[in-house]
Amino acid sequence: MRLPYFSRAQQGVILLLGAALFFLWAWRANFFLAPSPPPPRNLTLVFVEVNGAGAHPGVYTFEHAPTLAEVWRQSDGAGTAPACPDKVASGSRVEIGEDGHYQLARMHGAELLTLGLAIDLNTATAADLDALPGVGPALAQGIIDYRREHGLFKKIDDLEKVSGIGSKKLEKIKPYLVISETEGTTEAR
Repeated sequence: MRLPYFSRAQQGVILLLGAALFFLWAWRANFFLAPSPPPPRNLTLVFVEVNGAGAHPGVYTFEHAPTLAEVWRQSDGAGTAPACPDKVASGSRVEIGEDGHYQLARMHGAELLTLGLAIDLNTATAADLDALPGVGPALAQGIIDYRREHGLFKKIDDLEKVSGIGSKKLEKIKPYLVISETEGTTEAR
């Protein structure tokens, strides 16, 4: 049995096609690439804003709820860190005075929304509520007035009782709101 005869040109084309098929297979199988990294852990990041004396102002990220000393170290605070064993909650703002005293507050509404954090309906200011989509200054003040007259909101759906908020607007702003429980836990809505 005689094998077929191929010219040099034909042999070159067959060799190129074979190499192309091999490289295509290797590329599709990620043969030449490093293995993919493992999927990221589901982290719940904690954001803390630092302002004031002795520290570099800014928003700092932590993988867990930090103590005030950890926030101080992260922000390259000068001197001794304020002593406070309590954990700092995500969305907090730490104001550090010249004398080393500190004050904890909540970040402004627009900052919270930018970081993907919810605004607490029972502690929000009119400026915080104004940052919500579809809520202007007048409606934000209406929410504050309703809260002042009727007490704290028990659930986010109670916003429908505020003049100017219907079911469509409530569904639009509901994902951006939270009601803090008295024990310090937050209930996401």
